[in-house]
Amino acid sequence: MQFSEVLSSVAADGDSQFRITVSDDWGQGRATFGGLIAAAGNEAMRRVVPHDRPLRSLQTTFVGPAAAGTWTMHTRVLRVGRAVTLAHCDIMDGDQVAAIQVGVYGLARSSQVTVRPQVTEAPRKIEEINEVRFQPERAPPFLQHFAHRWSRGAKPFSGTRSNSICFIRHRDPSPLTESHIVALVDCIPTPALSMLTAPAPASSLVWNLEFFEHEFAFGSDHWWRIDTDIDAATEGYVNQTGLLQDPDGRPVALSRQVFAIFG
Repeated sequence: MQFSEVLSSVAADGDSQFRITVSDDWGQGRATFGGLIAAAGNEAMRRVVPHDRPLRSLQTTFVGPAAAGTWTMHTRVLRVGRAVTLAHCDIMDGDQVAAIQVGVYGLARSSQVTVRPQVTEAPRKIEEINEVRFQPERAPPFLQHFAHRWSRGAKPFSGTRSNSICFIRHRDPSPLTESHIVALVDCIPTPALSMLTAPAPASSLVWNLEFFEHEFAFGSDHWWRIDTDIDAATEGYVNQTGLLQDPDGRPVALSRQVFAIFG
């Protein structure tokens, strides 16, 4: 299923409960790609939160693996203020909780404080980089839905410490939405894998995605950029930060994740 087809499968089971169907080509290890799980919850919360309030923060805690099939999403609005709405979503795979989310959606307001992240020039421009070929025997199935061009970054399991700069886009030709970008941010592996010398799994535990720009009307063939680095790694847990830039080179979102790494 294309990403837009998965989102189109969202159906209501009442005022605040929804279901979504996900195919097995979105698999990642024994679970489903975490970026799709987070995007699904955002789609459900968007059914109860007006679209004139842009997504400011999406906080996802991955509780357990979600298999391909039909999930149930229970939403509720926690608070509605003059500018900010907070919503909650439980994503269920059968009787098991797969993820818990809180979405913060807020109207723009005037402020004297404006600060945007500083961006650096990529060591290699996108036109100088070959696109990574999807190899089903070596990569998780969900990667077939994304295109990657690596400007910087060591290969997984190479025993090398390196931050990463990657140009990314959906292969889905449908128009981009807010939820498309949520999933896009999560489509590259953690740089911690490059520090290992042999294959070992990693699992995202908590993901905070924070938007400060909200222009998503770019062509589906345009390339976004994600810069990712490890902030700390101790006792089998990795803390990392990513910065997303849109096709015009404007920083639009910060990604912060905590991983468990089994190696």
